[in-house]
Amino acid sequence: MRAGRWAEGFWGVAGAASIRVKVMGIVIGLILMLGVPVTLVVRQGLSAALERELEERGVAIALSLASRSQELVLTDRLLALYTLAKETVKTNKGVLYAYVTDARGAVLVHTFEDGMPEGLLSLPPLADGVPHRVRPLSTEAGVVWSVSAPILGGRAGAVHVGISTSEMQATVSGHIQKILAITSAVLVLGILLAIGMTTVLTRPLAQLARAAEAVGRGDFAWRAPAWARDEIGQLGASFAWMAERLGHFRDELRRRDEARGRLLEQIITAQEEERRRIARELHDETGQSLTSLALGLASITQSRDLETVHARAGELRALAVRTLDEVHNLSRGLRPSILDDLGLVPALERHLEEYETTRGLTVDLHARGLERRLPGPVEIAVYRIVQEALTNVAKHAEARAVSVLLERRDDSVRVIVEDDGHGFDAREVLASGDTDRRLGLHGMLERALLLGGSLTVESTPGRGTSVFASIPLAAGEAG
Repeated sequence: MRAGRWAEGFWGVAGAASIRVKVMGIVIGLILMLGVPVTLVVRQGLSAALERELEERGVAIALSLASRSQELVLTDRLLALYTLAKETVKTNKGVLYAYVTDARGAVLVHTFEDGMPEGLLSLPPLADGVPHRVRPLSTEAGVVWSVSAPILGGRAGAVHVGISTSEMQATVSGHIQKILAITSAVLVLGILLAIGMTTVLTRPLAQLARAAEAVGRGDFAWRAPAWARDEIGQLGASFAWMAERLGHFRDELRRRDEARGRLLEQIITAQEEERRRIARELHDETGQSLTSLALGLASITQSRDLETVHARAGELRALAVRTLDEVHNLSRGLRPSILDDLGLVPALERHLEEYETTRGLTVDLHARGLERRLPGPVEIAVYRIVQEALTNVAKHAEARAVSVLLERRDDSVRVIVEDDGHGFDAREVLASGDTDRRLGLHGMLERALLLGGSLTVESTPGRGTSVFASIPLAAGEAG
């Protein structure tokens, strides 16, 4: 639980920072993580190397002084011994002092101008058999290394040399300052590179964010400028393509909505016209026939001549049969009962027979894989699409022959209606003011789309027209 809270707290803080701050933080952190350990390692290594070098140099100076002091100590030539000690301090850089003691530890000569320091007098004598000794001393001038070397193995005394570590420390400090200067320069350069890198990253992302906001407002024409060909550039190109597709989709939806509105208006108008036609036919044809039938039956009841009754009854029977045919034709025009009773193929065969008779065109029907009934919505859609296509052929194509192909596949039914008429430019018709043909095409398309299908019209002036429709059976079953 505690680890989860820490993680949530970390991501809460990290998520609130901008990409520029994150990248700069990473760059600065990496530089500091590399610079600080390198500085410490260099300081430690350089100090150790200089200490070894300084120790070796001090031992060499002390051994050299001890070797040159042997004869002077044995012959008790103290002035020459003092001169040798002063010359050693003068000619060796970093040597602060030198003094010589006898075998009992008494100081024979020294180079101190203000007298021998008490701290040096309290140092223990050099042990027998020890080739040399190096001991750090803390003084007012800093740390001094006291190097002692025996004279004749300690039997004649010892020499003591003080080496200053200030030069070594100055060397180490100088190198550390150079490393810090280089680290600072790299840090500044890293910050500049981080700023440039974050600019390269955040600028196209900010443009994409503005583009997304524009698309969210419905402005699909706004495009983010091309920035690069990397992953972000590909993302921008994909977003521009998506926005363009959304714009086309929106325009297509608008066109379909407009077409659907016009189609709905035409359907309502057609419904009203159909109702008026039905009312007119019922009133003019069926109503008058029933009126004549009623009057005829009344006259029969008043007639006393049997031959006249038989003749009048025959006329009324013919009138009743004609009225029944009119009602039957009227109901079949609204919805053929054979479509519900026998299915799509018999209904189309009946419709094509009447079409050939009334329109004077040759029609071929080919059906494949339709031994079983299709879902009801699919049969209705296919029947109306074929009916509308044949109506368009009769009205506009001036064709001599029409071919209708129905084919059932695994999961869909395919419809093809072809004619040998003069053809037309489908795009021009859809954009023109030919309301009858345009809405007829939209009507067929809407019927296919309502069931999840598709419909295309291929036509070239002078080469006839082909209507292709495909409707999935699963959508019809769901419908």
